[in-house]
Amino acid sequence: MADSSAVTTTSHSSSSILSLVLDAFAAVFSFIFSIHWSLRLYQLFSLVALPFRLILHPLRFIAGILLTLFAPAIYFVSFGLSGVRALASFLASLEPLYTFFGAAAGVGIFAGIVIAISSSLITSQLGIQDDEGDDASTERSSSKHSYLQDSQGRRDSSSTELEWQWLDSPSHRRRPAAGLLSQTIHEEDDDSEY
Repeated sequence: MADSSAVTTTSHSSSSILSLVLDAFAAVFSFIFSIHWSLRLYQLFSLVALPFRLILHPLRFIAGILLTLFAPAIYFVSFGLSGVRALASFLASLEPLYTFFGAAAGVGIFAGIVIAISSSLITSQLGIQDDEGDDASTERSSSKHSYLQDSQGRRDSSSTELEWQWLDSPSHRRRPAAGLLSQTIHEEDDDSEY
């Protein structure tokens, strides 16, 4: 029995020590929460900021004078920047238009490439190429070139003779323009009133 009474007294003493510690923590926390921390922090901040306020007071006065003196320049620059800002916002608002024209250019390039390839394939398959006209034009240019060399070779002849030779040279027919140029009808201006 003596052993059982010793166990109960130690359990009562350990629980009383634990309750005393918890009561002490509760008292400390209630003391900490009872202090108005916002007021104390404000007072501490005011004390630290006092030298800065004493320095900034004359600087505020000087800044006011400088702002008054430079107000016209400040307004002029701000108006100029507002114009630039308005132009930039206008160009930014045209972004869908840029996208549209970019896509249209891409489609146009792709369509042009497809049409050029299909046209060259069709003309090569059907044999519509114009190789004879190219040979005739090269022959004409070579004959003109040889004629000019012959006429320059005879420097001892008079200038009037050369002019007559040039006028008497055989005229070559020009090749008619191909495509839409040959079909264009040129209208003349009419001088009549009606």
